[in-house]
Amino acid sequence: MPKAQELLYVVSIESLYMAFMTAKKDTSNAIPSYDTEIYKLDNIVELGIAGNQTTVTKWASGKMFVNASKNSNFTLNLTHVALPQEAKDKIDGVTPVKGVAFETADVKEFPMLAMGFTAKLSDGSRIARWYPRVQKTPAEESFATSTEESEVRDVSATFTATPLLYNNVTKVDFSEVRESATGVTADDFMKQVVADESQLEEFFPS
Repeated sequence: MPKAQELLYVVSIESLYMAFMTAKKDTSNAIPSYDTEIYKLDNIVELGIAGNQTTVTKWASGKMFVNASKNSNFTLNLTHVALPQEAKDKIDGVTPVKGVAFETADVKEFPMLAMGFTAKLSDGSRIARWYPRVQKTPAEESFATSTEESEVRDVSATFTATPLLYNNVTKVDFSEVRESATGVTADDFMKQVVADESQLEEFFPS
C-alpha cells in the first residue's frame, strides 16, 4: 500500500524554524527575500494553530448551490523553552545599544518573518510547513520566582500569519508521504523559505 494511503498520525513536533524578511516586510511586486540565516530551534513544547475561517453559502432551487470558505489568517501560539536573544530582538524589531532596547507608545509595525516547523509521523516519515508572512502579536508576560524544586518553565509567544501581498499565500505544506515528493525530504524543504509555486523547480530540480 502506498504511504499516501496509510493511516499515519503525528507523533511529535520536532523543530521550529524562523527566517526574517530582508526588507522587514513584503510587497505586491515580488516574492519576498529572506535572510540566508535560518534559526532552527529544537526546544519546542507545542505549537497551537488556529484559523480564521469565513464561509459563504448560496441556496438555489431549494438546495445548497454553493458552500465555499476561505481562511484569511492563522494565529500561532508557540510554547517553548527559550529563544535566542538575537532572534527575540529581530522579532521585536529593535537594535539594542550597549545591551539596551527601548519601547515607546508610538504606533509600531513588527517585522515580517517566515515561521515553519517539522513534525514526525508514526512511520518515521516527516511533514514540514512554512508560514511565509508572520508577525509577532504583543502578549502578556509573567516572571516567577524559583523554588527549591528544579523546574524549567515554559514560555509562550503569539504570532499572526497573514497572506503574502504578492500571491495571497498563507501557508506552504510539505509531506514526505506524498507520491510526488520523490527525492525531496523535510530537511530539503526547510533549507529555504518556500513562498511560491514558481520556486519549486529551482529549489527541488527534477
